[in-house]
Amino acid sequence: MFAKASDFTGGAFFKPADHMNDLALLIEPKRIEKGVPNTYQGQTRIRDEVYADIAVFATSESLDKGEPTETLKNAKVVHGMLTSTLEQAMGQAMVSIVRKIPTKGGSGYVFRDTDASTEAKVADYYTKREAAIGEAMESVPDFD
Repeated sequence: MFAKASDFTGGAFFKPADHMNDLALLIEPKRIEKGVPNTYQGQTRIRDEVYADIAVFATSESLDKGEPTETLKNAKVVHGMLTSTLEQAMGQAMVSIVRKIPTKGGSGYVFRDTDASTEAKVADYYTKREAAIGEAMESVPDFD
């Protein structure tokens, strides 16, 4: 009901390797910070960082019940191919899975589409969640 200060600070890092076996991710990118310096193993590089709310559906049961197994609020996504996709989806909701693909420099993580049945189950969850939020907002008193 109320915004929390933690919603606006850096949340958890989204670690794509931890989500390779998830059946679906509902990703809602909120903002992007471009050109952020990052030092790793003594090398500083510039990267973009996307902050997103991510509902994780790791099991068939969670999909069928419409209940995420985990929800990451304001998670920081930093992998290049993931951030470029999320930048294009900014302000929208996206259903996907994470895969690792070969690249010129080795390999990298990408978002891929889910099958139609999985997407429909996540869409049902999203629709019900948005309706519940709308109903809750109707009962908020007008403070004017």
